[in-house]
Amino acid sequence: MMFDLIDRIVSLDMGQRGMTGLVAPARALVDEPVCAAAARPLSTLERGDTVIIITGSLTRAGVSSAIAENDGPVGVASLARVITHGFNAIPLILVDETICDKMAAITRVAGPNVVSREQARIAVNTPRFTSVAVVEGGKTDDGAARAHAASIIAETKPKAVISVERSGLTKDGTYRNARGEDYSEGRARLDHVVLEAARAGIPTIGIGDGGNEIGMGAISEAVEAHIPHGDVLCSEIATDVLFPVGVSNWGCYAVVAALAVMVGNEDLIHTPNLERRLLEASPQIGLVDGSSGRLEPTADGLPLSTHLGLVELLQTTSQRAIRNGSRQPYKLN
Repeated sequence: MMFDLIDRIVSLDMGQRGMTGLVAPARALVDEPVCAAAARPLSTLERGDTVIIITGSLTRAGVSSAIAENDGPVGVASLARVITHGFNAIPLILVDETICDKMAAITRVAGPNVVSREQARIAVNTPRFTSVAVVEGGKTDDGAARAHAASIIAETKPKAVISVERSGLTKDGTYRNARGEDYSEGRARLDHVVLEAARAGIPTIGIGDGGNEIGMGAISEAVEAHIPHGDVLCSEIATDVLFPVGVSNWGCYAVVAALAVMVGNEDLIHTPNLERRLLEASPQIGLVDGSSGRLEPTADGLPLSTHLGLVELLQTTSQRAIRNGSRQPYKLN
């Protein structure tokens, strides 16, 4: 089945982090391939619906809270493109205040105009289509973060909340990086948006590649068993769907590929050309490779050519599924 193949492609553990051991436990949480389970809430989006996407890893916050990695924002930009281009819905991207400008810039490279929530609501209801996304900052104070989460869920009534490469609170109330180090200071507590969505019965999806991300609490025993420092770094925050992948950006591309197959629209598929544009733009925007800390067109220590090759595999897989008759009725709402 094509969805199973998509899962296998993005589960390649190129960084040798132990992610392979998380694939089966995450698959057991749902009754279908994980990419399909993650894409399904998006396949019924209609004009004006909102999808909240959380991302942003402040990879060198000890130096500056404005230094963030490109793994996460690049994938989210691609996902935002599909939500607006494919469905005339509103992707609402939440990051730390310190990197809103960088998230907005990389989103524009993917195609959407970054506007306010009010402007987005106007855009989706005008006859002339305008691609839009919203980028907003979260709150670092816990009380303010809880209030913000309750307000944003109540106001937007999102069809799904997706977290991509976003560290989640651990059992000791800290945020930990892949080395198990505490890097909590200055980090927005966006976990509360996921928790508030869960309380409201809204589907939640977590995408991660290190074991410390929001969503990994759903398979904490596997994280502790397979990931170095897993007992320390595992987030306690669980999601309905958890997608452990080799690189978090890849998880976004897999969801996009599955969604394109579900609705039968090849134009939604993430392409090598778009991947090149995004990764080559990321250094100029100020998004670093989280492994090297360098402003280079790489991600998670892997060269551009590796990312282009993987994206081409996903593109070919989803195109063949659509062209071989797996498509469903599709229209722009």
